[in-house]
Amino acid sequence: MSDEPASRAGALRIGLALLIPMVILLLPEAPAALEGGELADRSTLLPPLFAIALAFATRRTLVPLFGGVWIGATMIAWREGGGWLSPVRAVWDTVWVYVVKTSIVDPGGDGVQSFNLSVIGFVFALVAMVAITIRAGGMAGVAKRFQLLARSARATRMATWGMGLAIFFDDYANTLIVGGSMRPLTDRMRVSREKLAWIVDSTAAPVAGLSILSTWVAFEISQFAPHLETIGLSPDAGYTVFVRTLPYRFYCILTLFFVGMMSWVGRDFGPMLRAERRALRTGAVFRPGSLPMGANKTVDAEPKAGVPHQARMAMIPVAVTLGAIVVLFLQEGLAGAPLFGEPWNAARLRTVLGGVENNTQLLAMASLMGLTVAFALATALRRLTVVEAAHAAIAGSRAMFVAVAILLMAWAISRVCGELGTRTYMAALAPMIPGWLLPVGLFVLACAVSFSTGSSWSTMGILLPIVIDLAATVGAGTPLGAEGMVIITIGAVLDGAIFGDHCSPISDTTILSSTAAGSDHMDHVTTQVPYAVTVMVVALVVGYLPAAFGMPPTASLALGAALLVGLAFTLGRRIEGARGIA
Repeated sequence: MSDEPASRAGALRIGLALLIPMVILLLPEAPAALEGGELADRSTLLPPLFAIALAFATRRTLVPLFGGVWIGATMIAWREGGGWLSPVRAVWDTVWVYVVKTSIVDPGGDGVQSFNLSVIGFVFALVAMVAITIRAGGMAGVAKRFQLLARSARATRMATWGMGLAIFFDDYANTLIVGGSMRPLTDRMRVSREKLAWIVDSTAAPVAGLSILSTWVAFEISQFAPHLETIGLSPDAGYTVFVRTLPYRFYCILTLFFVGMMSWVGRDFGPMLRAERRALRTGAVFRPGSLPMGANKTVDAEPKAGVPHQARMAMIPVAVTLGAIVVLFLQEGLAGAPLFGEPWNAARLRTVLGGVENNTQLLAMASLMGLTVAFALATALRRLTVVEAAHAAIAGSRAMFVAVAILLMAWAISRVCGELGTRTYMAALAPMIPGWLLPVGLFVLACAVSFSTGSSWSTMGILLPIVIDLAATVGAGTPLGAEGMVIITIGAVLDGAIFGDHCSPISDTTILSSTAAGSDHMDHVTTQVPYAVTVMVVALVVGYLPAAFGMPPTASLALGAALLVGLAFTLGRRIEGARGIA
């Protein structure tokens, strides 16, 4: 086989990487005052753009992230008078200030960083639990159960999509549970790891972001509810406003449709088509020479020889984890109030969710309970000895070290961007958007901020507080009115944040999706981006653009779904030899 296509792809990738930092030159200066009185300008985009460019060029993540943090730390040190020693000081700051103090412990500040450590603990415990269930024959039992339904790659993809829709309460839990549970079956059916990572990633955040009962909803509402008085609504109406934005979540809704539809029709295009052809023809579910996240013996572990393949060995620990999450959330959200003391309705759900302040800690506790049950079940039923179960758990956790290192660097670059004023600069561009393009402009702006920083929540926190006043002012002179424009633009920001998060190689949820699927991270990014961009363009053209002129969202969604089906059959190709399999 000729290496010419690969060489062209590599040259194109490097050319794109060189162009990414040049985006700075196309943007206006648009300085914005920071809290300290300093100014944020377009140069503050350099660290994330450098990290993204280097990630695309090298198809790696850890070193580019470190480089992005180092550049940002150098800029901050120079600003503070470090002079020519700033690059040297930045090496120390990168490790101590932006990794240790940000994500582990800040001795002179906030102390233990419970949020980030809880995320890490949740990840380690859940992966260890999955590793034990695999070794004890549980996941093989689940795969055996699915064989009645998932007798083909198509049915397996659809089952993965369905599980992604079902776990709606948190994107982290969704990603790790679905990816870890379905990976053995997708491998057996020769579904590429890239395809599995895309299905996992493209259902996790959209489902959690749309769900009226998730760890996302309280945060999303908290960002815009205090500003609703601008349009004559009480801050207590935040939950109602959130529900009204749901029909305008064009990207999220169409993404969920697109994943299900593509999984059913068995067509692909672009890099994903090449990945699926490779997996089906050769059985190589990940690219030869790639570095699958967490790639060691545990990632592709087989059940211990001789143990029965029983689904209960996996389903019971997973059920305990899910049940513990529900119970812990209710316990904290109710704050001592009786469970059935008053009727359950939207208002009470809003109150309970608003009372859950330590969601990552609760997730970590729930995953530890699931790990404990998995360990006890495997040893009590003599599927594994204590030593074997411990070895499986440790090996599974060890597989996560690279992924956690990337998470630490992703959080570090987020803090660097905050101190430099990257987000402030991006937010300052919003008022420059023409009124009739406001939903489209804010959607694109949210995409850019999220892509640059790798954080959908940070993007929501940046833009949502400024959306209300801006949308109300602009919308007052349009047929939508102030309130209608506010509803649409809130949905646009929430959706844009998730799109950018899907495409950014420095996004924590994108990293976790690669990890859960056992895919090379940059292979996941390069195969997912064309699909995410396709849905984004459709959502923009038939959704946010006509919505500003009053087009009903149901019509936009119907038209968008029809366009995506047409694109699937126009651009997509079936894999040769896949009849009856794909």
